[in-house]
Amino acid sequence: MRKTMVLTLLAATSFGLVTVGQAHAATTSYTTTFKYVDATTNKTLKTVKTTGSKNKTYTYKPVAIKYYATPAKLSYKVTKASTITLKVKATYRKATVKYVDRYNNATIKTATTKMVPVGKTASFTPVSVSGYQVTSTATKKLANVKLDSTVTFTYDKLFKLTQNMVAMDTKKSLGTSSQTVKRGQTVTLTPKSVANYVTPAVQKVQVNKDTTATFNYQRLYNVTINSVGSDGVKLGSVKQTVQQGQTVTAMPKNYAGYATPISQKVAPNKDMTVTLTYPKFYTVNVVEKAADGTVLATHSMQGQAGQSVKVTPAAHSGYVTPDSQTVDKADTVTLLYQVDQTNQDEAYDRLIASVDNQDQAKAALAAYKADYSQAKSLSAYQAAQQTISSMTLTDLDGQAMRVVDSYDSDDLIAGTEIGATDATMVDGVDDTYTAYFAAGDYFWVVNQTTKQGAWVKSDLLTTDDVRNGEKYTYESSIHIDQQGTQVSNLGHLASYDVQFGIDGDPDEAIVKVVFARNATTQSDSSKVIMQDGEFYINDNGPLIGLEADSDEKWTADKSFYTLTFTMDADNARLLETHTSFITYGIGTDATSFLELTSGDAANKIAAA
Repeated sequence: MRKTMVLTLLAATSFGLVTVGQAHAATTSYTTTFKYVDATTNKTLKTVKTTGSKNKTYTYKPVAIKYYATPAKLSYKVTKASTITLKVKATYRKATVKYVDRYNNATIKTATTKMVPVGKTASFTPVSVSGYQVTSTATKKLANVKLDSTVTFTYDKLFKLTQNMVAMDTKKSLGTSSQTVKRGQTVTLTPKSVANYVTPAVQKVQVNKDTTATFNYQRLYNVTINSVGSDGVKLGSVKQTVQQGQTVTAMPKNYAGYATPISQKVAPNKDMTVTLTYPKFYTVNVVEKAADGTVLATHSMQGQAGQSVKVTPAAHSGYVTPDSQTVDKADTVTLLYQVDQTNQDEAYDRLIASVDNQDQAKAALAAYKADYSQAKSLSAYQAAQQTISSMTLTDLDGQAMRVVDSYDSDDLIAGTEIGATDATMVDGVDDTYTAYFAAGDYFWVVNQTTKQGAWVKSDLLTTDDVRNGEKYTYESSIHIDQQGTQVSNLGHLASYDVQFGIDGDPDEAIVKVVFARNATTQSDSSKVIMQDGEFYINDNGPLIGLEADSDEKWTADKSFYTLTFTMDADNARLLETHTSFITYGIGTDATSFLELTSGDAANKIAAA
């Protein structure tokens, strides 16, 4: 069945013999939308829809829109659903006027509007708003208006600033005044003057709300001070003005024949009179004075005629309080205060005990001790104590020194001091100085020519080419008899010292030879006598012979013997590079030799 129908349709179509549907076809309709658009802003203002038949032509009459020009009629043909845009021109634009708070941009009055012809100029003036002040009264204009516009007027909020004057004595108002102030404005308030009151200070107030500035007026009181003798005689009167809450001191004057009373302090709360009563007594003036004349304090005392008064001194730090005194008439009593020198020698004694040569230390510190022990003023005593307390003595062991080559006589004099006092020192550029102590930048030295001691700036002195105090100790020797045979039963050489510079003389030296006796050696002074010692130095030529300045006998109670030789420094220096030996008597005519190895080859065990 289906197959036959398909064939029939094909045949009908092929030969145009069949028309599908014998009735007329229905008319096709489409919607046409007319969109009205602002020709300037492209904003859609309105849309109108119409329905028309396909392929039919229509005439459309645009509708009128307020404040816009109406376009002319137009023809259009409907072929499908479509949109036709009509651009219309505005004839008026809306101007909106706003009223806002400048502080927070809040609206303070409902905005108004005004329609302005396009292309024209419109003017606007601000209006009054209760509680506000417009920031500018100028007229605002919109020229050649083409679009909707907004005009904004800004206003400042107005606050009330009240100035209140209050009397502090009564807590009542002395008057008020007020003014209107814009928000955020800083106002300088100058208080008015009010009789019998202190005018308070100017205030600066920033106003952000209704504000009250209070000015507190302190009352001024009249204080009359009457000076009256105990016998009723009016001695004088003065008047003062005193501010409420403050204290005034009624200072008495001196009147002959009357004792001066003590001052009085009053804090008035009304006009008042203060009476100072002057007893008809004798006056004792007390002066508390230090030994150097410094006045430590003064005061006066009164005593009744026929009666005595006891003057008791006050204590003053650093001074010894003197004894009290009794007086029975008008007088001036001077109380003399001596500097309290209790334990004054503590620092001095510490320094003396810190060194071996205490005699030189006492000489070095003599002027410092005099500074504090003879001080008359407390400041001088304390300064002297501070000086000696901060000192430290460093032993220089009698080091020989001389003045530096760049010496100038003015330098030497200017660079010397004893204690806190400059010392006049003899110009001794060629002299040798023995240095005992160092303290800070100074050396305590003694001029070996003048024997004068002084503290001298350390940079003015030098040890160059001055060999005083240089000490070297060696141990190395052979003890032989006259025939050169080593002798061991007597003992051995313990050590020998070479020390340059004797008593400040850099050209002299001493050699000390210490011999230790064997414990088993018999003591027989007739056989062993340490005497007639001679010192020989082999200087690659003739022997240099020196006699000892000591003569010791070998006794049972001595374990060590010392032979001391004095020689010039040049010979002593040879001991560092040359062999030497010592001869001394054993018995009455025998001779023993003590050979010393040179300093370079010997074992140097100490040097100072």
